[in-house]
Amino acid sequence: MKKKAVIAVLLGVVAVAGLIALRLSDRGAEEVAEEQYVPVEVEASALETISDRILLNGTIRANDEAMVMPMAQGRVDTLNVRLGDYVQKDEALMVIDQANSRRNLEQAEKSLEMARQDAERAEAGVDQALIGVENARDQYEDAQATLSRVRALYEAGAASQTELEQAELAATSRQVENAESQLRQAEIGYQQALNQVSQAEIGYRQASEALDDTIVRAPMSGIVSTLNVVAGEMAGGSQPAAIISDIDTIFFQANVAENTINSLETGQEVSINIPAAGRELNGTIDFISSTLNPETQLYMVRAYLNNEDRQIRAGMSATIETALNLRENVLAINRRAVMERDGEVYVFVAEDDKAVRKNLTLGMESDRTVEVIDGLDVGESVIVKGQHYLSDGDEIRIVGGE
Repeated sequence: MKKKAVIAVLLGVVAVAGLIALRLSDRGAEEVAEEQYVPVEVEASALETISDRILLNGTIRANDEAMVMPMAQGRVDTLNVRLGDYVQKDEALMVIDQANSRRNLEQAEKSLEMARQDAERAEAGVDQALIGVENARDQYEDAQATLSRVRALYEAGAASQTELEQAELAATSRQVENAESQLRQAEIGYQQALNQVSQAEIGYRQASEALDDTIVRAPMSGIVSTLNVVAGEMAGGSQPAAIISDIDTIFFQANVAENTINSLETGQEVSINIPAAGRELNGTIDFISSTLNPETQLYMVRAYLNNEDRQIRAGMSATIETALNLRENVLAINRRAVMERDGEVYVFVAEDDKAVRKNLTLGMESDRTVEVIDGLDVGESVIVKGQHYLSDGDEIRIVGGE
């Protein structure tokens, strides 16, 4: 009897346990059923400005560069700059050995002084010769007057033949002619002395310029971008001692193929990205070459930039981006949302916690968005993440996005 009672109790426990297990199983199934959804992110379709984009790779270049070519050759005594220094126009960059130039200038100065002294003496000789001519002419006039008086006396019988002949001899112009000849010789000597002064002045000026040339100056303001000499070494010859680059204004330069060049125009706004400088600047296209480079078969394009802080260096790589075929107020969606299957283009939109497939007709594309010509309205919640796991009508839950 007791054995039957125990069995009955055990059967009851088993039945209760089975009932509990059945209820738990049903509850789990319900929870699983409730969790049959796909998490998605959405973005609203909206009216936007859209355009094609063009990217051009190029190089940053200095607005101007000047090679420093020393006029004098010799050993560099003093070097005043280092690579990368900013210098002003006419600033002394280096000094080349001046010993020979100074000696030549001193000799030229002495030669000039001697030539000037010779010219002063020659000028004094001309002055003396002029006085001699004046005296000779005065004497000639006096002799003529004396001759007239003696001739009158001779005709009156008051003077002898000898006195007349002496008066005639004294009245000749020979002394005047001799004095004038001496004046001409003095003037020739003076002119030769002046020529010597001119030659000495040229020599002095050349020697002075040669000394000035030993001081090598910056031909323009800018950065010392190349420096090919050190103190104690020889400078001069065919190699530039330095190169000065004006980078206060710089320009982006790219070579563009013929199938792209007609899409660009001067004044067109561009975005210029310079990764090495960590800079992205806005600018405009300032120059487009009108002829094809016969070697590269490309056209040159330039966009100038202000670089007053000099943080952008010549030679850095850069990329410009500009918009083409700009269209405003067009319905656009994120390109990530678009799917394609069996020749049909479509997206899923979120409607009442369900994914609804909508076939689209698309237009222009940009980097991030694409134009929707037909198939959507403004403000629809387009699924941009999770759509690859969906079919039309699937349950969804929005976990991110707009």
